[in-house]
Amino acid sequence: MKKKNNLKSIIIVVFCACLCVGYYYYLTQKNSGKEDVLTDAEMIISRDLNKSYPKTAREVVKFYNQILKCYYEQGYSQEQLEQIAEQARELMDQELREKNPQDVYLEALQADISAYDKKEQTISSIRLEGVNEIEYKTVKGSECAYVDVDYYLKGKDGSQRASQTYILRKDADSKWRILGFYQE
Repeated sequence: MKKKNNLKSIIIVVFCACLCVGYYYYLTQKNSGKEDVLTDAEMIISRDLNKSYPKTAREVVKFYNQILKCYYEQGYSQEQLEQIAEQARELMDQELREKNPQDVYLEALQADISAYDKKEQTISSIRLEGVNEIEYKTVKGSECAYVDVDYYLKGKDGSQRASQTYILRKDADSKWRILGFYQE
């Protein structure tokens, strides 16, 4: 009888110890998962465009629009804003970069973000045209692509839609770069 009681006690102690160890493991894994989550700004900044540049014109515009959405959500520091802006400029054609030096681009960007902030405007969603809808042309010997994007905006003045066409050109390395854009 004494052996049964000792065995029962040992099983109960081992079971309780396993519960405690399991609960501790659960808590440590739960907290460590939160530390690994990157903000949108950190995700954009951490992308190495030298190693993983978008392969298609649509992917370039899609990444650029992730950057735009991040600009207007404003969950970043001034230093991060500068790094995000540099990522955006990496997607631009050399001709567009020369027309928009880093300091001028950053100043215009901050003014635009401020204007959106005053209107309490946010980008609620973005719709890029499908792969089969993108128009490709050869202009002055260069391959160009035209990608249409619809922006759905919410603000204190209500909701609205804005449409924009991005013009991209292949560079010497066959990478699609944003040459310009116009609103429809």
